[in-house]
Amino acid sequence: MRRFLSLSLALWLVWAWADAPAWISRAETITPTDLRAHLEFIASDELEGRDTPSRGLELAGMYIVSHLQRWGVKPAGENGTYYQTLRFRTDAIDPAETRIRIGGQSFEYGVGFVARPVALNATAPLVYVGNGWSNPDKGIDPYAGLEVQGKVLVVQAGYPKEVVEQGLDAAQTAGWRSPEQNAEEKGALAILRIDPSDMERIERIARAWSQRRTLEGLDRASRVPVIVASAPMLDALFAGERVSAAELIRRANDNDPAPSFALSPSKQMSITLSVQTRTETARSVIGVVEGSDPALKREYVSIGAHLDHVGVSARGEDRIFNGADDNGSGSVALLEIAEAFATGPRPKRSILLLWYAGEERGLLGSRLFVERPTVPLENIVVNLNMDMVGRSKHAGDTNPRNRDLSGPNEVYVIGPNVASPDIGAVLKRVNEQYLRMELNPMYDSLSHPEQLFFRSDQYSFVSKGIPAVFFFSGLHADYHQVTDSVEKIDYEKMARVARTVFGLAWELADAPERPARVNLEGLLRRR
Repeated sequence: MRRFLSLSLALWLVWAWADAPAWISRAETITPTDLRAHLEFIASDELEGRDTPSRGLELAGMYIVSHLQRWGVKPAGENGTYYQTLRFRTDAIDPAETRIRIGGQSFEYGVGFVARPVALNATAPLVYVGNGWSNPDKGIDPYAGLEVQGKVLVVQAGYPKEVVEQGLDAAQTAGWRSPEQNAEEKGALAILRIDPSDMERIERIARAWSQRRTLEGLDRASRVPVIVASAPMLDALFAGERVSAAELIRRANDNDPAPSFALSPSKQMSITLSVQTRTETARSVIGVVEGSDPALKREYVSIGAHLDHVGVSARGEDRIFNGADDNGSGSVALLEIAEAFATGPRPKRSILLLWYAGEERGLLGSRLFVERPTVPLENIVVNLNMDMVGRSKHAGDTNPRNRDLSGPNEVYVIGPNVASPDIGAVLKRVNEQYLRMELNPMYDSLSHPEQLFFRSDQYSFVSKGIPAVFFFSGLHADYHQVTDSVEKIDYEKMARVARTVFGLAWELADAPERPARVNLEGLLRRR
């Protein structure tokens, strides 16, 4: 009887899979066991948080390359290698030599204030300019009648309503000028921003603000530092003034117009921002699995994930930001996808595999790639991005910071509703044919406050008109914390996401037509 049942089950499986797409058997080679093995190295303490740049990030890249070589994935980086080198300038605050004095009181960096790393040594008067945004075409100019050259602009944090509704890119096209732009154009020395949300976490953001990296040849470093003051510094700043900082914050929270007033001309701020500058390099990893069609193999389906994380904390017992979910999960999922493509039959188009450096520092690796592509950019038909695809919300989890984690058979898909409907239709078909995951579109909107469509590497491709889809399992309490570690990963779910992305990539690579390209101008108008 047992033998009969086994034979019946085997026959049923043959029948059930008879009409299944051929790529499903390759997708099944992506396993939780292999994902765990890769991630336990990529997110280990020995890689020290994979900061950009760092020894740990370099080792992670070498680990990826060693596997690509073994599977026969061809190099697709610069000069016949697997690498594309990011060269950038790093400006770093020297906390010991950085301070601000107001009215006889001295404030330390990281306790009394934080500042973007732009060197400055000056004593200057201050001028209040509301939220600092202007739009001459609309008659909005908080600088009218004010002399701001050589002064410190005191700016209330926040955005005009129209800027929020349109988004930054579209608002600038419509004539809006930010406080930073106005400060540079009008010769101000610095901006002091009144930001109640940052005032409460000065020490926490000091590390993130202490360094700034700009890509060589692509970015221009700001010449005007932005300073965020602590509550004690604001008390010193507004001491003796007819309006207090607390009153300004209350009015801003109530959406009342900010009062028009002038700070005392005798009040000055002495600023010493000491900055150390160095030139550094890091490397993205790029490989290609060549397609099977003699003509279509010159086109590419690109699949990417950022390999970097945020490094090591300056204090605490557990100091290493392992980045198991962010984005060790996407990096090793991509590695398994690479093996599945490289060691089996090939679709018609080529598969371009990208492990970006520097995402955490401003999408540096993906931005460099689209500006200096190692394959013709017009031949890339789509970009699929995986960033944080390894976590699931557990039953009974009441932590509010885990509220939006997706479930064990759920993943957020960002892109089809915004700019990639052709890809969305293919994804729906792939999902119905195979694993039937819950594809949650919650973030797939330009009006969602998190604006995630613009916050990961796929947006670098969208900015060049290439349609893209972003897979994401959700923000959680361990996001950018030292507690983002391997034991919290749901490897079964990671495998399902990676298999689904593999199937989508295969179908797009094997399709007779490429997806429609993105109308970026229309997209920004909608934003």
